[in-house]
Amino acid sequence: MQNTSRRPRRALVAATSVAALTLTGVLTALPAQAAASTLGAAAQQSGRYFGVAIAAGRMNDATYMGIVDREFDSIVAENEMKMDATEPNQNQFSFTNGDRIVSYALGKGKKVRGHTLGWHQQQPGWMQGMSGPTLRSAFLNHVTQVASHFRGKIDSWDVVNEAFADDGRGSRRDSNLQRTGDDWIEAAFRAARAADPGAKLCYNDYNTDGVNAKSTGVYTMVRDFKARGVPIDCVGFQSHLGTGVPSDYRANLQRFADLGVDVQITELDIEQGSNQANAYRQVTQACLAVSRCTGITVWGVRDTDSWRTGANPLLFDGSGNKKAAYTAVLDALNAATPTQTQTPTPTQTPTPTQTPTPTQTPTQNPGTGACSVDYRVTAQWPGGFTADVRITNHGAALNGWTLAFAFPGSQSVQQAWSGVATQNGNQVSIRNADYNASVPSGGTVQLGFNGVFSGSANPVPTAFTLNGAGCNGAVTPTQGPTATSTPSVTPTPSVTPTPTVTPTPTVSPTPTPQPTCTLPSSYRWSDSGVLAQPRSGWVSLKDFTVAPYNGQQLVYATTHDNGTSWGSMNFGLFTSYSQMGSASQNAMPFSAVAPSLFYFAPKNVWVLAYQWGGPAFSYRTSTNPTDVNSWGPHQNLFTGSISNSGTGPIDQALIGDDRNMYLFFAGDNGNIYRASMPIGNFPGSFGSTYQTIMTDTQANLFEAVQVYRLQGQNRYLMIVEAMGAQGRYFRSFTATSLDGQWTPQAATESNPFAGKANSGATWTNDISHGELLRTNADQTMTVDPCNLRLLYQGRSPSSGGDYGRLPYRPGLLTMQR
Repeated sequence: MQNTSRRPRRALVAATSVAALTLTGVLTALPAQAAASTLGAAAQQSGRYFGVAIAAGRMNDATYMGIVDREFDSIVAENEMKMDATEPNQNQFSFTNGDRIVSYALGKGKKVRGHTLGWHQQQPGWMQGMSGPTLRSAFLNHVTQVASHFRGKIDSWDVVNEAFADDGRGSRRDSNLQRTGDDWIEAAFRAARAADPGAKLCYNDYNTDGVNAKSTGVYTMVRDFKARGVPIDCVGFQSHLGTGVPSDYRANLQRFADLGVDVQITELDIEQGSNQANAYRQVTQACLAVSRCTGITVWGVRDTDSWRTGANPLLFDGSGNKKAAYTAVLDALNAATPTQTQTPTPTQTPTPTQTPTPTQTPTQNPGTGACSVDYRVTAQWPGGFTADVRITNHGAALNGWTLAFAFPGSQSVQQAWSGVATQNGNQVSIRNADYNASVPSGGTVQLGFNGVFSGSANPVPTAFTLNGAGCNGAVTPTQGPTATSTPSVTPTPSVTPTPTVTPTPTVSPTPTPQPTCTLPSSYRWSDSGVLAQPRSGWVSLKDFTVAPYNGQQLVYATTHDNGTSWGSMNFGLFTSYSQMGSASQNAMPFSAVAPSLFYFAPKNVWVLAYQWGGPAFSYRTSTNPTDVNSWGPHQNLFTGSISNSGTGPIDQALIGDDRNMYLFFAGDNGNIYRASMPIGNFPGSFGSTYQTIMTDTQANLFEAVQVYRLQGQNRYLMIVEAMGAQGRYFRSFTATSLDGQWTPQAATESNPFAGKANSGATWTNDISHGELLRTNADQTMTVDPCNLRLLYQGRSPSSGGDYGRLPYRPGLLTMQR
């Protein structure tokens, strides 16, 4: 992790749509007189530490250091012990600031975590230019020299940081260090052990908090290291979380602990929202429930010290006051049993008794169970695959469903969408998501997942059950119902061999929904002001589309030059919108006006849709959306035409549910249009057929339609740009399904979704074409109604002239409640 004063960086786990973690009955309370009053003291009662990342540049801040002195018993340097700080020139080492932090910590009796000996980022410039054996030698020398300098002072080292990719496959990250040989991580651990034999040696990474492809890749490496005697002692989970905690968070910690390594939560920060205190409590309880979870470190002291500007993700506010999250953590720590050795006992007791309950909850209305299943492997690569599963219900209507089957080979589910998957051995069960529980008689529900397999074969399952009754699977139509699949849902055999792992099935039903918010009847926003100016040669930046990418923001936009030419671009990745103005602006090699960017999870591919590229709308795909040169060839998205429009179809918006992909668009003519296709046919062309779903005046339904799913609700939000007396503004509408009717919600200029009347913006009257910031990048276009933010285009009220050359600039609205 690094401070915002340094180069921006990466991953924030998009946990805003995952189930809340429930650990009821896991912890027992201490007598009231035994409760500690600080985080470090409370953690010590159960044999753990509670640490904080600090910066040398803030050590003269009395409020800052007062909190550090009082609350924490472990310290890690934010940047001062990283590669560029400790070896700025080859073989010329600088430890001044690192020594200052270590000396302070040891002088106060606090532990020190060392961060980090090896990382693909924050390498000194001289190292970035190296490769092959020369780089390997220089890197191992760095590990040896730095670890030797701090020998005997470090409790645990992050030997290697973030070496796995976010590709959904559990692969190693392609870096200059990785290209020196696949054994570079092992070599680093062996060098660190020789240099500092008394320190625990850890591997540290992000987006590994739940059981997913990336964490499984790390798990496989650690298991291999332990089997071969590579000196690894601990695994760090950064836990840069959104507003929720992965439902399998504790189970994931436990599976690593079961390998014989300690686990540590190393860089914890959780986005502020109505669930922040509860999420901090859940993380703390998860660590307390795993006997080998030795401690927690938060990444920063006060919200104003955080690298996640604006997210307010820490335990103390900018003035140093304790937040509700602080109290939740302290109470959880004080509720732990006093000795670490006693911790596993209570965690085992309640778990088995809860297991049967969640497996029954999906079968609220089981119907007859008669069904057909079409299971298809739509993509496959060495060791991994993507599966598409389509269930057709031939019985009575269902209100809650669970599909069960057995893998015939050595396969496992890694990441599922449109369903919640659990697996025990080769038995898999997938229950409905919160938005697709109802399946009418004759109805179809579609889901999918990424999986891994060992060996050369990836055979498809041939027998399925729906709510315990057999299906005639489309894979083998003559196959009869297979009763042996049914027990995989009920007994949950994982309880027997390893009781401490059983929280996985107990969490899956999530009886209490993710905290959510109703939309206000009147919106009120705060405004950022102008965030960025166009680079030389451009006069306008507009039509913004934004997707979260590895914890950062990836923004594409339309450009216009001083003449008549439209173009398109993207910004270099940034973490906070305060950094948007300094991010690179990268011109695209083709024109993609009014772009729409999202990750299509069923096919594991990024999609960029746009207008004026040939037919009405076009699209391209990529596996690296940060690179403007990575996009594939032009493909037709929609070829239809509309009447009574001077522009033709304009401003596409794409969104998917569990069955279909939908295309919404406008025409600058008072109409909103919709087309659809089965989700399995996407990416592809919607053809030329459409429906007109809304009609009003040209001013009231002008352009820039966008459609989103509200997180935790069976409800959708549409915003449409309108023309008012005071400038452009957005009207909002809601619906309970994407193919349903839309009801006006905040739809007048005096009471808009966002406009001059409620934006708080003083630099622009227009609140125009842009997008709401989403909780994840996928095709569901999910937004958090508790934390709406709108990236929009605005311009000086005194500007005028040709529309293309109007000086549009980006601004950000944040909803105020």
